[in-house]
Amino acid sequence: MLKRLTLLAALGAMTAACASEPAPTAGAGTTGGAVAPATPGGVPNALNIAGTSHWVAEERLMPQDPILALVNASGTVDNSAGFAMTCNPANGTITARLGKQPTTRVGQSATYRIRMGAEAKSFEGKFETNPKSPEADFVFPVAAVDLNTIAQLDMVSALTDQGEVQWAFVRDPATQVQARYIGSLKDMAVQTRDYLTYCNPK
Repeated sequence: MLKRLTLLAALGAMTAACASEPAPTAGAGTTGGAVAPATPGGVPNALNIAGTSHWVAEERLMPQDPILALVNASGTVDNSAGFAMTCNPANGTITARLGKQPTTRVGQSATYRIRMGAEAKSFEGKFETNPKSPEADFVFPVAAVDLNTIAQLDMVSALTDQGEVQWAFVRDPATQVQARYIGSLKDMAVQTRDYLTYCNPK
């Protein structure tokens, strides 16, 4: 009788322990939640168009300025895929627009850094609305020599003023890179050459 009571007490304790054990939650090692895919560095990747985008330059007729833009496979320079440059052909000044910026920062100034090989160069600019997108642009001046450098590289990345690797651009779509948005450098070298010809002061 005493053995039976002891056994029943042990079974009761085991049942209580199982009931009090927390159920696994969605996260590492589970498949219960929708987790955004991450790059090798752990940054969630919201957009990867490295294999479907390329660069296009157009001289365009006045009053429009010459443009160099990253476009999707079926896109045009009038609707860039996140990065574009226009220039004033009267003086050669180039203005870059980096897309997918928070609209809450429109009107603010900031300094972004662009990694170009071993160098990370700072660019001062301002957040502006984009009439063709619900998101804002980071707008900044870029020198022709820097644009030429970017066009020749295999990978370039843009860091926000908060240190986030926000954009990366790669020549090979298979390149593993840490960034929230990933675009292509395909055709950029030859298109940049044409673009800078259009931008020479007339």
